[in-house]
Amino acid sequence: MLDLRLATTSLAMLIALLSVALADPVKDQARPAAQGTAEARPIRVILPAPWEPATTQADARSSK
Repeated sequence: MLDLRLATTSLAMLIALLSVALADPVKDQARPAAQGTAEARPIRVILPAPWEPATTQADARSSK
């Protein structure tokens, strides 16, 4: 009985791995023409260093 379960599991894993390997990757598809430059650029967030105290926006405005 253990051999039958092992064979079934191995066959299922083989089928799953083959289906993933043969699938077309999404990244090769053409991008839509409506995508603007703002959407194409990643959003950058600057975080304070762990040893610096966090400042609020009001504190940042008053220091300028």
